[in-house]
This record gives sequence, C-alpha cells and structure tokens, in this order.
Amino acid sequence: MSCLASVRSRFSSDFGCIELTMRILLFDIDGTLLITDSGGKGALERAMSDEFQLSSVDVELHFAGRTDRSLLNELLQRNGLDINERNRRRLSERYVQYLPGVLDQRGGKVLPGVKEILNQITEAGESACYVMTGNLNQTATHKLKHFDLLHYFDGIFGGDHDTQREDLARRTRDTLEDRLGENAIRQVVVIGDTPDDIRCGHAIGAEVIAVCTGSYGRQALEAEKPAAVYDDLLDFAAVNHLLDRS
Repeated sequence: MSCLASVRSRFSSDFGCIELTMRILLFDIDGTLLITDSGGKGALERAMSDEFQLSSVDVELHFAGRTDRSLLNELLQRNGLDINERNRRRLSERYVQYLPGVLDQRGGKVLPGVKEILNQITEAGESACYVMTGNLNQTATHKLKHFDLLHYFDGIFGGDHDTQREDLARRTRDTLEDRLGENAIRQVVVIGDTPDDIRCGHAIGAEVIAVCTGSYGRQALEAEKPAAVYDDLLDFAAVNHLLDRS
C-alpha cells in the first residue's frame, strides 16, 4: 500500500469531502533513493548515437541536480543539433526505449536505509510520498520499477517540462494543491542530495532534508541551509525526522 493510500485508509469513505492536512514528502531519485552506475548517461549516449546517426557523441555533462529537459537541450547543442521540440522528442523517446536494457546491464543499487524508511513511513500512515525528480516521468518510472520502489509512491513529478528545478518544484506544488487542497500541502518536505534539490525546496517554502549519498559532500549541502543534513537514510535522526518524531 502506498503512503497516501495508507493515510486515506484511516478516514471514512467520504474522504474526498474532507480538507485534510497531511505531511507531503517529495523524494529525489538519483543519489537520494538509488544509483544506476551511470545508466542514464549510457542510455542517453546510445540514444543520441542511434537516433541521429552520430559516429561519436559528447555526453560529458554535469548531470546532478538538473532536469532532463535541460540535459536534452545541452546534449543536442553539444552535438551540433538544433534545440527544438522535434529533436527533443526524438531523443527522449529513444532514451526511454533504451534505459531499461541499460539498467539491466549496469546494475546499480538502492541506497542505504531507503527501503527501511519507506516501509516505516508507509506503516505509520501519516504522510503522503511522492517523487519530485529531474528525470523524465517515464525514465523515473523505469528506475523505480527496476529497483522495486514504485509501489511506495503516489505519483511522480518529473523534469519533462521545466529546465529549472525551481520551476519543477512550483509545478509540483501547484498540482498537489489542485489535487489535494491548499490546506493539505501546508507541510511539505523535500528530500534530496544536491544543492539544486535544496534550492528548489526553498523556492516553494518547503522544509528540506539533504543526504550525503550523491556527488555532493556535507559542506556543499550545508551551505544551502537545509533543515538538516544526514550521511544517509540509515541515520537514526533522519528516520525520526522523516517520521516527524524529531
């Protein structure tokens, strides 16, 4: 049972008539929930090569904390292709097609404490869990399915439409407000591993919890002034924080 389903199960069948205040947890994927051993980069390189018939592909981009829309734009530009909707669509569709196979080849892993803490959040039944990620919605879904995490979440907000993480965060907030009501999203927590995750959380007035399981160290994360920085989600304090017991 997903987090929001667990919350809803505690109320009567006329839940839709109730303006419920709940805790909304927005998790990043790469570096926060899991790592793919550069699976995304590998799938993008193959997608660029095959779709546009390129003999060599420049994929030496900075990936962490960015939206896939911004990455697709830069990939096209770096490889001498026009940045337009048609080329973005061609590249993204091929990328979505190739990612599952690349994930099977490269492996990767769920990061420490992730499944344990998601199980505890679900069992507590007091928070709703969503993914807010720079990944495309479809590639985010592939990754969560591959690592058996998809069932923990009530929805995915991905980087299909926004080049900036702050705009993605605002889109996420507005959609949740429309779906759940203004009161229901007064307690929003963003969990991520990059300065961009922290900044996008601050952009919507959310509390932000950072973890040092991605490519950024504690000092870089603390400089953005999140509510807390933890080594990983095995940290007892992180568990209590996310369960609202701190």
